[in-house]
Amino acid sequence: SILLVIVKLEMAPKRSAADKSKSSDQNSVPLISASALQHNLGVLEYARTCQSAAAGMAAGVLGLTSIPGFLFYFSVVLIQALFWESKSSFAWSSYFLDRTASLGHSLISGLFTYVLFWVFLYGMVHVY
Repeated sequence: SILLVIVKLEMAPKRSAADKSKSSDQNSVPLISASALQHNLGVLEYARTCQSAAAGMAAGVLGLTSIPGFLFYFSVVLIQALFWESKSSFAWSSYFLDRTASLGHSLISGLFTYVLFWVFLYGMVHVY
C-alpha cells in the first residue's frame, strides 16, 4: 500500500502588536516552503494519475461509452477532490496556494490517462 502524505506549508510566525507597528508590509507576506509545495503538487499529480487509470479500467470493464464515460471520469474527480478536502481538514490554504488545486491540477493529463485505459479495457472486454 502507498501512503500519500501532504506536507503543511510553513506560514509566517504570529507577531506581537509592537512588531506589527514596526513593519506592516512584512506581515502581509506569508513564508511558504517551496519544497513542501512542490511535494504536495507531486502527490496530487501521482494520486490523479492513479485515480485516472483505475477509473478508466472500471469504465472499460463496465462498458461505458460516450457521454456516460466522461461523466464517470468527472464524478470520480469530484469524489477524489472531496477526499483531498477531508484529508486536509478543509484547510487548503495550509497545503496549497490555490484552493482549486484539488479539481484543476492535472485534470487534462488525467483525462488522457483515463481515456487510454478506458478504450483499452473496453476493447479487450467488449470487442475482442
